[in-house]
Parts: sequence; C-alpha cells; structure tokens
Amino acid sequence: MSKTVFVVWDDMYHPEKTYAGITRKLFGGPEWELQTSYIAEDIIKLEKAPDLMVNFTIGRPDGVKEFGYTQQGILKKMVEDGMGIMYVHAGLACIQEYTPAYEISLGHFASHPQPHYPTRVCPLPGSEHPILTGITPFEEPDEHYFCKVDIEKAVPFLCSISVAGTEIAGWTQELGKGRVCCLTPGHTEEMLAKMEKLLENSAKWCVHEL
Repeated sequence: MSKTVFVVWDDMYHPEKTYAGITRKLFGGPEWELQTSYIAEDIIKLEKAPDLMVNFTIGRPDGVKEFGYTQQGILKKMVEDGMGIMYVHAGLACIQEYTPAYEISLGHFASHPQPHYPTRVCPLPGSEHPILTGITPFEEPDEHYFCKVDIEKAVPFLCSISVAGTEIAGWTQELGKGRVCCLTPGHTEEMLAKMEKLLENSAKWCVHEL
C-alpha cells in the first residue's frame, strides 16, 4: 500500500525547480502519493494527515499570513498522532523558540556565511543512527547552515564542515507516535543530488520503514 507525502517548497531563494528533481526521485514511484504546496498551512486543511511532511522551505510566500501558534499546535498534534516530518535546509528558517513548531523541530536556522563554501557532510563519529545506513561522507559547495539545536532532547547523527566551521547537520527526535528528522544541507541541486540516499533513508525512518 502506498504512503502519502506532502512536500512544501518554493520561495525567492529556494525555488521549486531546485527541489523538483530530487522530489521526483524520492517520491515519484508507485510507493508514494505525492502532493505539493507553497504554503505549509495547507497541510492542516487536509481531510486526512499524510504519512510524511517534507519542508524544503518555511511555506509562507509573500502575502501569506504567518503559520500561527494555533496552527502550529495542530501540526504538532498531527506528528504526535503518527505523521512523520522532515525539515530540510530552509525548512528550518523562521522557527521561533518556545512555540509548537520548535517543539517539533528542536532547532532552527541561526546564520550562514555568504559564500557557498565547499561543505563536507559526514556521519557524526560514534553515531549508529539507522538513517546513516549506507551513508558515506560527501562534499559540495553549499550554503553552510549554522543552527541552534536543543541538544538535550535532539539526537544528532550528522555533521557538516567548511572553512566557516563545524556544525551539527542532522538530528532527529521521536514525538509521540511521530518521528522528526532535520537536515541542514540542501541549498543547491548539486548538494541535493549528493544527499539522495540520506534523504531517502530519512524519509523511510520518519515513516517507520527503517
């Protein structure tokens, strides 16, 4: 039986075309039913929660109101009830602390250096997270994200390294019946191509298939 996935993409700095190719590769097969939107809040309007939500952006185009506290609470309840959720790169932007959204993600974007430095992504030494199955280090110029992460609750498993520094690049948590995975790389099509296996594993883990 196929699973449903709801993908949020497209903003000024992270256009749909950057994420369309990897989305088709990950979710274009018969094992997935794919739905996409520019607006994150659309997910709470669905009759039934999908198996997985993937946030490539914050899902709030110009002119669209903020994903408010009440709506974030509904999203959190969807995760607690079993929906998997992934935040990839810009999906971690504009998440405020002490909100239901932060209780889901356990982290948010803080800063990045302006140049796209070569960024090496590798398993965190000592981590044996299932998402790392078959993952070897890879490198590509990228917008190297630095994030604030609730390290007391999150489970880090991935790191990123550039001349700007070393940073946690991936972490997870289990929230009720749902699973959450956050990945900081992914600004360019080239980096996303290198991340294909990582993204595939992350999606499978979030829907309890890994």
